[in-house]
Amino acid sequence: MAGIIEFLEARIAEDEAAVRGFNTGMQGTDEQLPGAGPGAPPFTAARVLAECSAKRKILGNVPLVTDVSAEMGGTSEYVLMCLAAVYRHHPDYQEGLAVEGLEQP
Repeated sequence: MAGIIEFLEARIAEDEAAVRGFNTGMQGTDEQLPGAGPGAPPFTAARVLAECSAKRKILGNVPLVTDVSAEMGGTSEYVLMCLAAVYRHHPDYQEGLAVEGLEQP
């Protein structure tokens, strides 16, 4: 499980760095980030930073998640695999992390 946690920590750091880079020329963290189309839900620096914080909280509490046996392994492993799935296009993503049934745009 350590490998997937390291992978996620690195991706979270990349997300934070990217949003901070976009945010340098913006008025504040609640301003819409580039790439969000009209009518799209707010995609702001504040939201991305909040998601990064929430993901870090999950990673910091993985041992507290009940590891009840499941089809994919323990619950903690499954939660981490779901979090990692959003980074499936990253070159460091390992195919063994894939979770069936998740929407793959």
